[in-house]
Amino acid sequence: MSEKDTDKGSCYEILLNYNCNAACSFCSQGNFDKSLNAPFELIAREIYTAKKNGFSRLGFSGGEPTANKNLLKAVKLAKSVGFNFIRIQTNGIRLKDYSYCRSLKKAGLTFCKFSFTNDDAVVHDSLTRVNGSWESASKGLENMKKLKVRLGNNIVINRYNYNRLKSIVEYFLKRGISNFVVIYPIYTGSMAKNGKKLGVSLPDCAPYFMETLSFMASMDMAGEILFLNVPPCFLPGYESNAIGGDRFNTVVADPDGGTMDLDESADLNKKKGKPCRLCRLKNKCHGVDAGYLKIFGWEGFKPASLKKPVQTVVSRASYYTDNERCMIEILKKRGALSTSELLKESQKLAICKDCSDGAAVISAGEKLLKRKLVAREFKKGAYIWKLTGKI
Repeated sequence: MSEKDTDKGSCYEILLNYNCNAACSFCSQGNFDKSLNAPFELIAREIYTAKKNGFSRLGFSGGEPTANKNLLKAVKLAKSVGFNFIRIQTNGIRLKDYSYCRSLKKAGLTFCKFSFTNDDAVVHDSLTRVNGSWESASKGLENMKKLKVRLGNNIVINRYNYNRLKSIVEYFLKRGISNFVVIYPIYTGSMAKNGKKLGVSLPDCAPYFMETLSFMASMDMAGEILFLNVPPCFLPGYESNAIGGDRFNTVVADPDGGTMDLDESADLNKKKGKPCRLCRLKNKCHGVDAGYLKIFGWEGFKPASLKKPVQTVVSRASYYTDNERCMIEILKKRGALSTSELLKESQKLAICKDCSDGAAVISAGEKLLKRKLVAREFKKGAYIWKLTGKI
């Protein structure tokens, strides 16, 4: 793959292992060799390969990446070769240790994506099957927030959270997370064994997906929540929030040196049925997981209507997107700045989502202007931004 084959949003995901310090009953990983831990030589080779082939984003996951002793060295190497976006996907248990979090941040970590499935400690611990996992991960969240590492959360849907999705998202908004991926599980691994107990059909989930999307849209934050393994026909008016309609631009490297292009493998276990034939998104949607169909079938599927949602934006209290938070932090520190100066300063902060051009800065600024949290004036051919003092 040459650099021209990748783009600015492309991601190279390195699976450091398959073992984990939790035993989540909803985990969709199959019967992988839990003894596999990628040696540093292999990790380093993948990092250099990713950089050589023009990938702009690097992720470390597993299993549980913090269970691999080489994680810190890997993050440090990724930073040294020029990656400005370095993410880990974690259950957060080990992140209760502030010194470890600080070491990750110092090494170059810019984004920490957690896996909180619930806002209830008892339910969370019962699903991870590790007592105290909620408390440990919660400490990890506060540690990363204090260190100003960008935060995200994956929410794996199951019978114990699907009808409380809005409340869970709202809870974590209050905790400082504004970026969410709602994951409908694949029925493999532990999730296959526990499917009857934990599984819930997409038609049953859909009203709560829409409730949550409407809630986020009411605060002009619909773009901050995406849905994985959810066909767009279950997100009417928000079809673009379904991951997979566009290219993934992601290559995954496994612990024994193999690689997989997600765009090439997206259809491997997906099927299309009669409801798909009349769907206006049939050429973009990959279909439905075969494991799901074995359990629930095609009941409740309807062709996507592509209707536009009618939504009134209201106050969003003290919630901020990553870009808005980045802009606020910079203006607090530096005072009034031009758009180009803000863009330059944003490269020094990990909490910025995608301040890769002036448009991203202006978009964040416009939203803060509506809330009267920043002021803007045009001087000598440039927009000058400053805080209003209301934050």
